[in-house]
Amino acid sequence: MTVFRKGLLAAVVIGAGALAGGVAGQSTQKEFAGSDKFLSRYTALLRLVMDNAPQKTNPADLVYSSLDGMLALLDPHTNFMRPETFAHMREHQQGAFHGIGVIISMRGGKITIITPVEGTPAARLGLRAGDIIETVDGTSTEGMDIDEAARRLRGPEGTKVRITVSRLGLAAPLDLTIERARVPSESVRYALMINKETAYIRVNDFIRSTGDEVRQALERLQKEGATRLLLDLRDNPGGIVDSAVATASVLLDPGQEVFSTKGRTADSFQDYRVPQDGLHFTGPVVVLVNRGSASAAEIVAGAIQDHDRGILVGETSFGKGVVQTIYPVRDSGLALTTAKYYTPSGRCIQRDFDSFFAYIHPRDTADPKAAQPPKGPVFLTESGRKVFGSGGITPDHEAHLGEYAERMARLVGNSAFFHFAISYLADKPDKAASARSFAVTDDVIKAFRTRVVDEKWLPAADIDAALADATDRREIEVSLRSEILNAGISLNEGYRAFLDTDEQVQAALTYFDEAAKLQANAKGGPVKPTQTAETGAPAARP
Repeated sequence: MTVFRKGLLAAVVIGAGALAGGVAGQSTQKEFAGSDKFLSRYTALLRLVMDNAPQKTNPADLVYSSLDGMLALLDPHTNFMRPETFAHMREHQQGAFHGIGVIISMRGGKITIITPVEGTPAARLGLRAGDIIETVDGTSTEGMDIDEAARRLRGPEGTKVRITVSRLGLAAPLDLTIERARVPSESVRYALMINKETAYIRVNDFIRSTGDEVRQALERLQKEGATRLLLDLRDNPGGIVDSAVATASVLLDPGQEVFSTKGRTADSFQDYRVPQDGLHFTGPVVVLVNRGSASAAEIVAGAIQDHDRGILVGETSFGKGVVQTIYPVRDSGLALTTAKYYTPSGRCIQRDFDSFFAYIHPRDTADPKAAQPPKGPVFLTESGRKVFGSGGITPDHEAHLGEYAERMARLVGNSAFFHFAISYLADKPDKAASARSFAVTDDVIKAFRTRVVDEKWLPAADIDAALADATDRREIEVSLRSEILNAGISLNEGYRAFLDTDEQVQAALTYFDEAAKLQANAKGGPVKPTQTAETGAPAARP
């Protein structure tokens, strides 16, 4: 039977990010002068192409493509950011943008509001989960992708945008004019109590505000009774170095090293440590990682593992152990690899990138459930445990996300649960109260089955087989409740329900006693950056 890896039921905001590192030194005058002859050749070639190519070509496209080709000779992470990409990256990393304040996704081929952001113009005007944005400033969204729709909805603060919205239960679409305002770009999308004593915080990426977001979330959850933390770094691509340090500093002791860097230039040698001030959470910690955890996420995970501050659970992380410095070039930017980074034990966890495809698409080239023995030189944590350099961060305990059967995957792919939730709540005067009291009864299942067959999301025989299968039935029930809570209350409430079927989360919850014992054993001793005898030579410190 065809199976599909489960995706987390979360709205995802796509953004560019890069680690900020030390500023590299300038080339010598002699080296730069030697490049003049190549620049003159380049200019001559550009003119020849523009004058004689069979089709007219935009000179910007030619120049940008040549820059991409030049930088591809270096490494997979060095890249040129065109003006629009550079502006988006800076806006995202600053932790805010200007727009109307909605999280949108594609549902049934339509640009659909997943939720309005609290306190934004969209929320104040009463936009709801399930509203379909039909036009933006008179332009139909039919065939428009998410990125294009988001670009049109954003704009300078104080400017206005006209949208047409269709809503289930309304006879005619709504025409609204909305004034754009500052919208916070949150990197901590979910922060909640997963049980009476466990705080759950999911960090999507590392932007300017991430450290403060984590600290504030943890302080709030401690007031709700949290004595231990499950930190979810799955599919976190990284981001700003200072935010990774700020996040790790909430969990480590003052003065402990978070990571260090070493590059070609003198100012690329940096040592990042936990400051004395701020919140320092002392309860046991478990961290979730997977192959999508990269860069700054690996810095945080590696520091926690090397200091024996917590237990890592999940899958081996991506393995990005290099640092990019962002250089503004007029209205564009260059993300240039300038150093390698090292975890407190001395590890560089960078993966080999001889094969570009295997490097960029590791999930397509390896079975995520196949046992992968740790590779690379061996280092020691604070209490003397073995950890490994190169190839990513290897978790202390493997746990894998389950798989959907094909019929369940088709229901998710058709947004069946989302559409059912919107229609279920459409005529409820108090949607929040209805969502809280919602229970998956036989009548609800019957109504859902009818909708699935009517909408042709699945044939009758397939939905009946799914409802007769214990695993599929439970996933259907949890998905229905999750989407009802998403639409009626908040994404936090819906996500809490969904975590009941997240195998990696459920596995992680069993390791808190081990995390507490590990932390107690490690107290009082600094990390010793020394390789074991298995690797031959002692480790060299960056």
